[in-house]
Amino acid sequence: MDGSSTVPANTVYVGNVDPKVSKELLYELFLQIGPVAKIRYPKDKVLQTHQGFAFVEFNSPQDAEYASKCLNNTVRLYDRTLKVRKANGASSSPTSQNALDVGAKLFIKNIDELVDSEMLTKIFGKFGSLVRPPEIFTLKQGLLRCAYICYSTFEHSDAALEKLNNQMVMNKCISIDYAYKEGSKTEKHGDEVERLLDEEAKRHSVKPT
Repeated sequence: MDGSSTVPANTVYVGNVDPKVSKELLYELFLQIGPVAKIRYPKDKVLQTHQGFAFVEFNSPQDAEYASKCLNNTVRLYDRTLKVRKANGASSSPTSQNALDVGAKLFIKNIDELVDSEMLTKIFGKFGSLVRPPEIFTLKQGLLRCAYICYSTFEHSDAALEKLNNQMVMNKCISIDYAYKEGSKTEKHGDEVERLLDEEAKRHSVKPT
């Protein structure tokens, strides 16, 4: 898999969809924005009911942008307000795009002074390729060393969190959690929407171009 593959820029994520909403109804709704190339509206494998979300692919990124601005939190179907947002995030940096898309970003706390970026890369790289080198910084007036670790998929970040949280690295026990989203002090990465985007990115990465 190419770690830089992402959901196409012409795709929007549609959440909070009532199971009674049909694929045809979604098509008619989003057709008001622009030509719809494809809709993926997954069903539960056992119950065969829709799972409450869909991905709508337009012919152009401009239509996807317009749909997210016009339809997010403004349209109600069966007493549910739709959540609509671009599926590929806002960053244009090719080296960090996928990590920002899916939110597989860990916050590491209480790092020993002897641990540098290269050592963190070796430790966390065992669970999967890092999108970029670890970002080390300090908090509490320089007394607490921390770092951000960015993976391209939650499969790798979840594994690192499970195996390394509360483990001794050099002379200190590190603490690991998902990082807060930019501009938020309460909402962390790793939520349902980001994980769905991660799965969608995997689907697109294995398709022939």
